[in-house]
Parts: sequence; C-alpha cells; structure tokens
Amino acid sequence: MSLISISFDCPRPEDKAFAKYWEMFVEDVQHRENIKRSHLIQLEVLCDLMLEYEILQKEIRIHGRVYYSVGRNGEQCKLRPEVTQLNRVCGEIRNYSRMLGLVLVKDTTTTEKEDENEFDD
Repeated sequence: MSLISISFDCPRPEDKAFAKYWEMFVEDVQHRENIKRSHLIQLEVLCDLMLEYEILQKEIRIHGRVYYSVGRNGEQCKLRPEVTQLNRVCGEIRNYSRMLGLVLVKDTTTTEKEDENEFDD
C-alpha cells in the first residue's frame, strides 16, 4: 500500500488574511498520522469561516448589536442580523475545529472526586 503525498501549501496565497489562518491551523494538523486530503477541504472551510467571523465582528463594532424600530407595538429593540449570523458562524467554527481536532479537550484522566481531594492533605 503506497502513501499518498499531501501538499500543505496554502490554496489561496494571494489572499493574505486567508493565508494567515491557513498557516496558523495547518501547523496543528499537518503532522497527524491520520490526515487525509479531505481534511484540507475542511481546513479551507474553517479559514473562510474565520474570515467571515472577522467581517461580522467589524460590522457589529461599527453598528452595534441591536437596532430600534417603531411599529404598531411601539418602539422595539431588535438584534441586528449580523449578530445572528455571528452566532451561526461561531457554531460552525466550533464544529469544524472539532472535526479537525483543534479544540481543547478537558483532561478526563482524573475524576471529580480526585480533583476535590487534591488539597485535602
């Protein structure tokens, strides 16, 4: 069985913002034994999501998280659509990070009981 060579070069080097995220994430996944070409597609999607996150954050900083409108029920405070989009993007970033093994995992080698007794001596 022959091993398939995988290129970890940035697919969009001309896009500096994308390349920044690519280099940051590819460093964490390129040395894994179980890496596949399909993981690089997921990594590309994660980088795009990070760019979308940046854009939404800028919009929210400029315009705020809420807006006010006046209707038949009087003045109402509503979330801007960008906030809803940001929440969706954050969830997708977590999902793709989890798929690629880029999230911090709680150490499960100790139980809560052991943690409580750690300082009882």
